[in-house]
Amino acid sequence: METINILIDLFPYALMGSVLAGIICSFLGVFVVSQRAVFLGASLTQVSIAGVAFSFLHLINLEALIGSLFTAETIENSFLHHFEHTFFSLLFSLIAVLIFSQSYRQKLITQDGLLGIIFVIAIALRIMFIQKSPVAEISEIEAILKGDILFIGPNEFYTMLVVLLIVFLIFGLFSKQLKFVTFDAETALAHGINSRFWLLFFYLTVGIGISLTTRFVGDVFTFAYLIIPSSIGMILGKKVSQVFIISVIIGAVIPPVSIFLAFIFDFSSGPAAVVLAFVVFIIVYGVKKLV
Repeated sequence: METINILIDLFPYALMGSVLAGIICSFLGVFVVSQRAVFLGASLTQVSIAGVAFSFLHLINLEALIGSLFTAETIENSFLHHFEHTFFSLLFSLIAVLIFSQSYRQKLITQDGLLGIIFVIAIALRIMFIQKSPVAEISEIEAILKGDILFIGPNEFYTMLVVLLIVFLIFGLFSKQLKFVTFDAETALAHGINSRFWLLFFYLTVGIGISLTTRFVGDVFTFAYLIIPSSIGMILGKKVSQVFIISVIIGAVIPPVSIFLAFIFDFSSGPAAVVLAFVVFIIVYGVKKLV
């Protein structure tokens, strides 16, 4: 109990933020896994951190531009300092989504093939951008790319809270269309739903969620929580609603528990969250196979 109180006192936003990150990823993950586009999550996380690395080249100084437009003091302004990284992370992800969306129902290249190209190019660009970044900032880049749940502060927490609310709002307003195009494309076509448009809309939403979550908690956590909680939900859930509920509960509960365990055993919280989720998956899968 004492350890829990210490964590709440020292890392309140990290605990709450880990819950938000887990919910965002696990919720979107149900759609990603159902679309058989698991590689989309891996590709977008790499594209996102390539965008972060690009921001450190300072080819376009958004921080100074925004500061001048709004007469804000850029020195020691944490919001403006981090906005540039977030902006390019998001921009790169949206460009990748637009490119990927062009692979829908065409025969020139498969979706997996296109995602593979995006994946390796993103990694190559990330390496090149880091090599050309000022030496003094390389350590900061590596810290951002690695990500750590414990470093979630108030800015990151409230940003993810807004992202979560927007994601829930979008899927609440357009649940019929998005469920049709992701779970039953043929029925969507029969009902006259424009699958191309709604899939693009879906991928853009997923891209925003993945990009911002990757920016704050790292690519390993984001990709793992896109896949593992949703897979557990699909094993246990008998209806679509049950799959979502189980996935979101798993995504919300495991991260703060992993922070507690990481604090006790002196592990990095992000990898601990991934390993713990995998342990839960193995247990669920094993029990399901035996029943």
